[in-house]
Amino acid sequence: HYDTAFKSHELGAVIHNAGQYVGITSDNADGLSAANFGFGDGSMLDADGKMQLDVMHYYQRMYGDAYVDLMERGLARMTEDGGGSLVGVSSPGCTQQYNANLGYDMPGSGKCVMEYTMRLFALRCAAKGVNCNVVIPGVTETDAWGKLAETRGAKKEELVAGIASRLSPMGAMQPRQLGDAVAFLCSPEGRLITGVSLPVDGGVHLKA
Repeated sequence: HYDTAFKSHELGAVIHNAGQYVGITSDNADGLSAANFGFGDGSMLDADGKMQLDVMHYYQRMYGDAYVDLMERGLARMTEDGGGSLVGVSSPGCTQQYNANLGYDMPGSGKCVMEYTMRLFALRCAAKGVNCNVVIPGVTETDAWGKLAETRGAKKEELVAGIASRLSPMGAMQPRQLGDAVAFLCSPEGRLITGVSLPVDGGVHLKA
């Protein structure tokens, strides 16, 4: 679509911001149902002792594979003299800046791929004037919380407020606040920031 609709424009930034809980926030999930698989708790083995990897592979495609796909094709469309920015959106618990996020095993496994490959992109893209980073939001008020709240018999506002009160010293944040941070990383002023997983989380990394 970019090549046909924006062929005359220089590509300056590519952002990977996909996200969902399989079977909860989206029903377009390869027919997979919601499943709370965890590493090391035995849940990934079925009754016959066979490994159940479909959910893990789904998240790794959505985060790891799709991130690499977007970044590679985006980079190929950036000019040598114009530079640009490649940004992924991760979550708390996917790097050693945070404690392990129990219960986020499956999506977290995919975002770990994103956070590692981002650093390799940063090294190889530097000569082209392209910075590569991942941002880590805190408790962000999005519609996904509403879907998750429904599974717990709660309201979106109650769930967000409860989680934010435990994890975020500065409280819940709005999507626009994360967008402002991404815009800064994509600006000339933020171009020298590269190869980092940057918490933009209201202090969640201090407690999580």
